[in-house]
Amino acid sequence: MEYTAGLFANFLTKLISLDKDVKSTISEADRKVSSRDSKELSEWHEVQNRLSQIQNLRASKSKNVLTNYGNSVEEILSKEISDKMSSFARLEKCKEVLSLIISAESSIINKKIYNSSKTMQSHPVNISLEDLITGKTDFIEMAYAVNTAIQNGKKKEISRASSKFYCTCKYAEQILTQEKTNILSHVYANKDRVYKEYKAVGENAHQNMVKEWQTSVEKFNDISASFTQQREASRTKTQVTEVTAISDKKSQLEEIVDCFCTEFSPEQFEKEYIRLYSLEPSYNHYECVSEMPQNIYISNLEYDLSNLNLCDYTKEFLDRYYYFMYRENKLYIPHCAQFGQEFNYLFKFEGVTTKEKVVSDACDIGMRLFMMLPPGKVNFTFIDPVSLGESFAMFTRLVNVDDRTSEVINGKIWSSPSDIEDKLRIMTDHISNVTQRCLQGKYNNIYEYNKVAEQNAEAYQIIMLMDFPAGLSDQSLRLLEQISTSGPKCGVFTIIYRNETQFSKISERSHSLVANIESGFQVFDYSDNAQEISCSKEVIKGQKLLWHGIERPSVKRMDKIIDILKRGIKSADKVVIGIEKVNRTEKEREPDETSTKNGIRIPIGLHGANEIQYLTLGVGVSHHALIAGVAGSGKSSLLHTIILQALSQYGPDELRIYLVDFKRGVEFKIYADYKLPSFEVVAIESEREFGYNILKALEREQKIRADRFKRVKDRKIDRIEDYRALPDVAPMPRILVIMDEFHELFSNASDKIGKESAEMMERIVRQGRAFGVHIILSSQSYSNVGGLDKSVYDQMAVRIVLKCSKTDASLLLGDGSSDVDQISIDDPGRAIYNSEAGNKEYNSHFRVAFIDPSKHREILEGVSKRTCKLSDNKTRILLSNIEDNKYSIFNQFTNYDMEACKVPGRLYLGEPLSVVNNLNMDLVKNEYANMLMVGSDSDKARSMFAFTMLSLAINYWVSHNKKAPDEPFIYFLNYKPLRDSYFIDAPGLLATKFLTKYVKNIPISNPSEIKNTIQKLYSISLNTHGSTLNENKYLMVFGYQRAEDLKSEDKAAEKQDIMSMMSSKTQGSTHSMKEMVEVILTMGAQNGVHSVFWQDDFKALDFADRKLITYFYQKIAFDMQKEDYSQFVGVNDISQFGENTAVYNNRIDDTRSFRPYQSPDKEWLETVCNALNQ
Repeated sequence: MEYTAGLFANFLTKLISLDKDVKSTISEADRKVSSRDSKELSEWHEVQNRLSQIQNLRASKSKNVLTNYGNSVEEILSKEISDKMSSFARLEKCKEVLSLIISAESSIINKKIYNSSKTMQSHPVNISLEDLITGKTDFIEMAYAVNTAIQNGKKKEISRASSKFYCTCKYAEQILTQEKTNILSHVYANKDRVYKEYKAVGENAHQNMVKEWQTSVEKFNDISASFTQQREASRTKTQVTEVTAISDKKSQLEEIVDCFCTEFSPEQFEKEYIRLYSLEPSYNHYECVSEMPQNIYISNLEYDLSNLNLCDYTKEFLDRYYYFMYRENKLYIPHCAQFGQEFNYLFKFEGVTTKEKVVSDACDIGMRLFMMLPPGKVNFTFIDPVSLGESFAMFTRLVNVDDRTSEVINGKIWSSPSDIEDKLRIMTDHISNVTQRCLQGKYNNIYEYNKVAEQNAEAYQIIMLMDFPAGLSDQSLRLLEQISTSGPKCGVFTIIYRNETQFSKISERSHSLVANIESGFQVFDYSDNAQEISCSKEVIKGQKLLWHGIERPSVKRMDKIIDILKRGIKSADKVVIGIEKVNRTEKEREPDETSTKNGIRIPIGLHGANEIQYLTLGVGVSHHALIAGVAGSGKSSLLHTIILQALSQYGPDELRIYLVDFKRGVEFKIYADYKLPSFEVVAIESEREFGYNILKALEREQKIRADRFKRVKDRKIDRIEDYRALPDVAPMPRILVIMDEFHELFSNASDKIGKESAEMMERIVRQGRAFGVHIILSSQSYSNVGGLDKSVYDQMAVRIVLKCSKTDASLLLGDGSSDVDQISIDDPGRAIYNSEAGNKEYNSHFRVAFIDPSKHREILEGVSKRTCKLSDNKTRILLSNIEDNKYSIFNQFTNYDMEACKVPGRLYLGEPLSVVNNLNMDLVKNEYANMLMVGSDSDKARSMFAFTMLSLAINYWVSHNKKAPDEPFIYFLNYKPLRDSYFIDAPGLLATKFLTKYVKNIPISNPSEIKNTIQKLYSISLNTHGSTLNENKYLMVFGYQRAEDLKSEDKAAEKQDIMSMMSSKTQGSTHSMKEMVEVILTMGAQNGVHSVFWQDDFKALDFADRKLITYFYQKIAFDMQKEDYSQFVGVNDISQFGENTAVYNNRIDDTRSFRPYQSPDKEWLETVCNALNQ
């Protein structure tokens, strides 16, 4: 699922329907339960009424019992109170009298007198209790009498009055106290009686109450059984109704929810929601996206649910299942741009005041798309006719002016009507191209294609127009209609910002065109103040969806992000298809895949959605191929892929390869590092003459194959396929010739090599298809190729074109050359394959499979091990650096046996410019078997001297059972030592350090030692004893032009000719150095003393000592004037010579061209010499 406005609108519509169904379901369930509750309540009320009657009756009787009980208690209480009131009154009277006595006693004015007098006499008291209670006894008066007596001071009177008062009071207190005791005893006695009466009344009331209760219980029991049964039945009915209603409600609600969730799966919604937000970039740590997304989150859509009056269940449902979308009674979804028809957006606005916000929103969307897609996988065409580019100016910061990166904005912001029409027309061509090249009727849209294509994914194209329809002609509108209709499935999407003001300015005849365009768009409307954007087509319950764009990061963060995007765009499109993606292992290959019987078919890359692109030769009209690609286009990678795939897929008996590279560099030198018998030739920095000789060798091979065809009896054989179908025939592998920068061979059409090479190439291309010879010509440019007729190209049907010039593209692809414009120079490895001589309909865009350099050698090692078991064919390797030639004697001599070096004087100085390596420079015991090198390049001469020493030393070591000599046999005089310490003086290093067991260095600063050496060799040359030397001797003079001591005629007794010197064998000391050197040159070789001289200038040597030249039957010429070549070695045409060409002349054989080895590496020299010194 994908979050879109349509999905959101559908979701809301179905949500309203869900809420309606939920409300209806809940209402019906509530109605059923409520109805049953009412009926149960009615049934309960009936029973309750009957109970109330019983209760009321019981309450009435109980009330009577209680009333009677209350009356009885009241009667007892009243009687008790009445009885106690009289007792309490008498008791109170006693207390009052006692208080009066106390008060009277306390009124005595002189207590002391009173106390001392009161007991002096006994006084009878005759008073009764009633007298006291009724107040007949006046204690106050008696106290007064005492006080009066005391005042009078009469003791008797005091005694009498005090005794009387005291005795009366004492007696009164006794009887009053007794009365109190009596009263209280009476009261306590009544308490027990009253309690018994109360108890009797209570028991009586209790018995009456129990009787009444038992009567009521009996009545309750009478109806309890029926009540319980009725109550249970009623409750059961209610419970059943409730359960059924709840169950039905739950079931119906679940069905409603399930139906909704089935259509709008919460799990998918949440999963997609999480996925989108997990892809959100970090603005602080932004990194370019690496994978193509299925859609892009570009905005949020909002809908306010308040007006829908959703029920609580629906809200709870949203909160439970769609909590990530539901907030504060509003729904929000992340709106995604889909890579389909829905990605055509139209935003309508009006007025200048709102445009600033509109432009900002447009830039938000544009930058969002740049940030969320891999660099190079989205290109914009910005159209801004009113503001002349200002609206989208920020996007120019992503690219460099006039740089390849400007492609991501289609060059610039377009504003003129003509430019707009031109860009729209180009976009329709792009749509057509994608439809045919990518979709091919196999994929519904570009997203399906990109999912399969992976690294080959097609970039999305987005057209963004501001102030539409301003600046668009009617033709532009028609083109835009085509784009908006057919573009989305091809990855071309349109975002239009329609300005109503501008729309009002166009003619009415254009209105229908605009309407046709807009009919296929999602339309959004800006409010008058541009603060709100609504979806015009998506209206739910009279309310529109609201669009909230995702704002760009802050300016500071945006600056950093733009820098990162810019770097990403700069390095984008460097798509690498690993060779493992097109390879099949040896076990996986079918038998016909490893046979070239019916042609060559090797995988070289991927086209379309990960479909393998094959290079097919030898089938139909596809026999030869042309490859074009400028430097950096991936041409060399393509050739590596072709070579490696051919080596891996076919054995030596199936395919033989000639690899010739005419350019400087070491691009293909890796193939010389391994024994690969499938290679016939590996030539690096090949000379033109070597290429010429390869063509001669191929013509010879074709003649041999034609002869083999003719020898087949009873059948006419004229094709390799027919020959190889015969039983029991010798193997006839196909031949694959790869020439890189082949134009070097034909660069001079007027010279012999160029002219004859062109003629041979035409014959080979024309006849090769029958003999299984296939040519691949590769060049950075075909415009410099001279002398090669166009008819040759016409016969080479396979064309592989990488980024190249329009001229070359037109030459190779004809009408289909415009496809090359889609290839960027910064997109190496992208190419067009055409197997029909450039017919546009057969153009196939593909990416070359790339070989990881770290695995290249590992693969070659495996191929070497496997194929060396199948064939012992030795590859002819042409390298400037002999160190890299694994087949050379210098790298293989330690494995040789004694028979391998029978000729002790064989020199290995360079590579012959012929396919067959049969250049033998042998210093044998013959007259004048000496070597004279003449050429102005001292470095080249110095290198040949070094390899002369190494050759002689290796020959000796191998032939002597891998032992070094007891004493040196090479005598080296270096008259021109190298003074530049940066470069090594190879012969000097060998003579003085590395190879001293073989070479004796004769210092030119020591005339005496030079003389002794010359005299020694002179004597050996004369062979005075008629003996044969065990070992040859070699005199090597470097820089003879400076060897004045060797040319000296001093010490000569008289002028003698050579014959007289021969007759004076014992008088060597009387001869000059010049004379002795002449003897060594003329007679030394036949006696085993050979001389190797280098002179820098032929004219100087010819002028000074012409006769000396005749003493050298072997000559090497290099870097000299044309007439010098002619006089020295008899070569008149040197136009074909390269800067590294040298000529070897032997009086016995033809003159041979070769390329001297370059000066060897010091470490390599030391390694070789260490082996020789063991």
